[in-house]
Amino acid sequence: MFSPEFELLLLSLRADVSGTAERAELLIRQFSPDFDDLLRRAALHCVRPQLTALFVQLSPDIVPDRVLAELDEACRRNLLNQMNYVAEFFRVRELLGREGIRMIPFKGFWLGHEAYGNIADRESLDVDVFTDESHLERIKELMTGAGYSEEADYHGLTLPQIREQFQEYTFEKIEDGVSTFRIEFHWGICPPDYLMGVRLEDLSDRITAGTFQGRELEVFTPSAQMLLSLLHHGGKDRFALLKQVNDIAMLMKNGGEIDWQWVAKVLRRFHAEPLLYIAVKLAASVAGAEVPRELEERVNRGRIRRMADDRMKVMARSPGKWSSAAVNSGNWLFRMRSRTGLMTRMRLTAATARGVWTRKRNTE
Repeated sequence: MFSPEFELLLLSLRADVSGTAERAELLIRQFSPDFDDLLRRAALHCVRPQLTALFVQLSPDIVPDRVLAELDEACRRNLLNQMNYVAEFFRVRELLGREGIRMIPFKGFWLGHEAYGNIADRESLDVDVFTDESHLERIKELMTGAGYSEEADYHGLTLPQIREQFQEYTFEKIEDGVSTFRIEFHWGICPPDYLMGVRLEDLSDRITAGTFQGRELEVFTPSAQMLLSLLHHGGKDRFALLKQVNDIAMLMKNGGEIDWQWVAKVLRRFHAEPLLYIAVKLAASVAGAEVPRELEERVNRGRIRRMADDRMKVMARSPGKWSSAAVNSGNWLFRMRSRTGLMTRMRLTAATARGVWTRKRNTE
């Protein structure tokens, strides 16, 4: 059904399952995959740590040395990046904490630590935190005063305009003209017209104490981490990457006890409940996560299976075909089908059209 390259990526998400290495070896010997294409796919899907973990289990002669070397280098860079992100996160947290500004991490290094068991096992390019929208003006003053820069998307915009167009505010640390750190301050997910305006107060009873390398910090409970991952990976990014599916699977396997009824209730409020069942179906199919008994009936419905199959087809495409009209059209259809309510879909359609027009204008 899928190319041997994509099949190897799927096997890498089950690298700890008995028999996976044998199936990978058989696949390589039988189909001689294009390793350059495999490396491109692994980078696109942000699963190079998982592919590396699979390959180290195989016979020494089966994977070219250059491929192993490239993966080792990517994993080394990722570890260094994550360590830098952690250090910068705590610097920013201390800076804002002096004035009582809360910032709760989600996804990123914290998910790597809590659900993957190792920050090096999850690739990410920034740090995501949740904060209170009322602190945005002071956050800007403190961040720019400490030498951080607004991301280019916000240049020339006032704070009211940022609030109108976004639900996140991104700052970067620039060194020698290169961005070495990005932090996104969220007070919702997606632009406002995507109608996923979950607020910190909505999650106030889902904040708990955590520790990282001996340092205490406020973190979200597994249920809130799951909710935000569903909204971000499914509602915003439309489950386009294997990493996003693996995040759901790792939360289900290792993240702790999840209150599925609460997650479904909050998603229903944002007309996004189908995202839960699609995500669980994908996590079970792709990474072997066990479907919670209370979700089985909904997860196994034909409509949910079809939408999960659609996402698998998108993820399986060659990297060179990701910008095609068919993919863009399929992504829009998924967004329509995975949200509920006529008004929600009308707002989403209008927001999508504006986004396409803006991107076209910016490239002309």
